[in-house]
Amino acid sequence: MKSAAIVLAVAWFGPACAAAGEAVDWLGDPLPTGAVQRLGTRRMRYTYSARDLAYSYDSARALVAIGRTLEVWDLTRGERLGSYEVCEGAAELRLVAASRRGPVALLADSAGVVSEWDFEKPQLLGEFPTGRERLVSLRYSPDEQRVLTLDAATSTVEEWDKATGKRLIAIEPGEARFACCIYGPRGKTALVGSSDHRGDGPNVFHYDLGTGKLLKGLLPSGWVGVYDLDLSPDGERVLARLRYAPTTEWRLSDYEVVGQGFKAAGRPGPSARYAGDERWLLTGSRDGIVRVWDRHTGEVVRKWGPHKGWVRMIRVSPDGKWALSCGDGHLIADINIETGQPRLPWARHTSAVQTLGLSGNGSRLVTGSLDRTIRVWEWEGEGWKGGSVISVPGAGVMAAAVSPDGQRVLAGSTDGVIREFDIATHQPTHLLRGHYGHVHAIIYLDAHQALSAADDGSVRLWDIEKEEPVHVMTGHLGGILGLAVSPDGRRALSVGRDCSLREWDLTSGRSLHSTLAHRGEVYAVAYSPDGHYAVTGGRDGLVVEWDLAEWQPLRTFRHGAWVKAVGYLPDGATIASGGADGKVLLWSRDTAQPVQTLSGHTGAVNALAVSPDGNRLVSGSDDTTALVWGLQ
Repeated sequence: MKSAAIVLAVAWFGPACAAAGEAVDWLGDPLPTGAVQRLGTRRMRYTYSARDLAYSYDSARALVAIGRTLEVWDLTRGERLGSYEVCEGAAELRLVAASRRGPVALLADSAGVVSEWDFEKPQLLGEFPTGRERLVSLRYSPDEQRVLTLDAATSTVEEWDKATGKRLIAIEPGEARFACCIYGPRGKTALVGSSDHRGDGPNVFHYDLGTGKLLKGLLPSGWVGVYDLDLSPDGERVLARLRYAPTTEWRLSDYEVVGQGFKAAGRPGPSARYAGDERWLLTGSRDGIVRVWDRHTGEVVRKWGPHKGWVRMIRVSPDGKWALSCGDGHLIADINIETGQPRLPWARHTSAVQTLGLSGNGSRLVTGSLDRTIRVWEWEGEGWKGGSVISVPGAGVMAAAVSPDGQRVLAGSTDGVIREFDIATHQPTHLLRGHYGHVHAIIYLDAHQALSAADDGSVRLWDIEKEEPVHVMTGHLGGILGLAVSPDGRRALSVGRDCSLREWDLTSGRSLHSTLAHRGEVYAVAYSPDGHYAVTGGRDGLVVEWDLAEWQPLRTFRHGAWVKAVGYLPDGATIASGGADGKVLLWSRDTAQPVQTLSGHTGAVNALAVSPDGNRLVSGSDDTTALVWGLQ
C-alpha cells in the first residue's frame, strides 16, 4: 500500500467545546439559545443514519462512518474524541473495518478507494483504488495483510494485497446477486451471501480464495435472500441472517445445519452476530429490539430496545462483551451483552420522548418514551435532576400524567393498556384495560379518576380504584390523538384522525359539540386558562384558536410544519406550538404573530409542558431529549 499525505479536517468535542460564558448542559455540551437545561443527551445520536460502525481493537472506542467523516467515540467516557474528514471530492465514507491489533482501520468510500488509517495520530497510512463505486463489504484478512471487498453493482468479490493494492483474485457471481461477504476460517476462503429470493439454488456460497472454486452452495430453499453473515469466534460455524426465513447457522466442516430459528414476531432486521460466549448470538429486528439468543435452546435470554424501528447494524466488540447497534432514530447504543445495560449510566431516553407530565406544583416532571420507560425528574434549586426510571413492561409510552399529589404516574402505552405506578417504589398500583391501539392521551381528573383517549376512537373516563370505565365516549371516526380537560374539570376536548374537534360533558358522558377543525389529522388540543377558548394543532401546519361559546374559529397561526403539541401559557395571552420541524413557536393572541422561536431540537417536538409560574417551558422531542426553556 502506498503512503500518502493529505490535510485532515479535525474537530474536537467534549466538555471543553463550549465557548466561555456559553450555556451548557450537564455533560458540558452547548445549549441552544433560550434553553436553560437539557434533560438527556444527544451524544451518539445523529440526524441521519451512520453508514457503518466498528469497535476499536481495545473494545473501548467506536468508529462511526457518517457522511464524509470518520468519528471516534470514547465509550468509557461518552466523549467524541474527533471527527475526521477522510474523503476527497464528492465521495462519502461507506465502510469501516477495525484492526484487531492496534488503533488502525480500513475505510472504503463511494469512489471505490480503500484506505488504511491510524485514528489515534490521526494519519493516513496508505490507500488503493478498486475501481468499484458500490462497495458493500470490507474485511481484513486474519493476518491483516489482505483485504476482501464486494461490489454490489457487479456482484464481484475481490481480494487485494493491502501493501501494493494488487488484486489477487476476482470471483464473478454467475446468476446470483451477491449482497455480503466475509472471510472463512484462517482467511483462505470466502463466504458470500446472495440477495436473490431464489427457489432453485443456493443463497450462501463458500469459495476457495486461492483458486476461486466454489466449495459449496448452501440453502437450496426458496425466497430467502441473505441480509448478513458472521463467522463464529472459533471459525467452525457461519451464521446467516435471512430475509424471509429463520436465521440459520451451519457447521463448516460438513455444512450441516446446527441451528435455526432465532426469529421474533414480524420480519427480521438486517443484522445478526455471534457473541463472545459461544452459547449466545444476537439479532436485530424491525421492532427496534436487540435480542440475545441461546444457540442451544433457541430461546431469548435477554433483550433491549434502544432503537425506533429497524435495527440496521449490530457489531460485537473484540472482547465479546459489548454490542454496538444503530437503527432508525439514528441512536448508536453500546450495551453489555451479559446484562443488557448500557456501558455508561447516562440519564437519558434511548428513543423518542413522546409525552411530558408535570406535577401541580411543578416540582416533579415525568418524560415518557418509546423506549418503554418513564423517567422521573425532581426539581432541585435551579433545574430538574434525573431521578428514578420506571420500566413499562412490553410497551412504548405514548402518554403520561402525574397524580395531583405527585406520588403516582399513569402511563398510556402502545399496547392499549394504561398502567399506574407508585413513583417511590416503581411498583404498579392499577391496570386499566379496555382500549385497543395506542393510548395517545391520559389525564388525571383527581386522585380517583382519569381520562384517556386512544386509536380505537374512544374517550374513557376511569374509576382508577375499580379499574373500570365510568363512561366510554365514542363519535370520532378514527383514532383520537389529543385530549384536554377544562379548568373546572367538567368538560373535555378531543381531536383525532378524522380531522374533527369534539367536546364532551364528563358528568354525563354526552357529546356537546363537534366540528371539522383542520384539513388533515389533528394532533393536539388545549383549553385556555379561563376555559372559554381552545387551541388545536394539525398535520396541515396550522394552529387554530376557537371561541367555545360560539364554536367558531377565532384566528389561525401558521406554524409551517406538522403541529404535534400546543398549549397556552398561564397568562392566557400567549400560545405555544411544537412541530415536526423541531421548533417551538410562541404566538401573541392579539396579533397572531410569533413573538419568539425556540430552536434546538434535532427531531420533531411531540409534547409541551409549562411550569405553574409560567417561567419555564419544557419540550419533548424525537431526538430523545427534553429541553427546558426560560420564559421572560
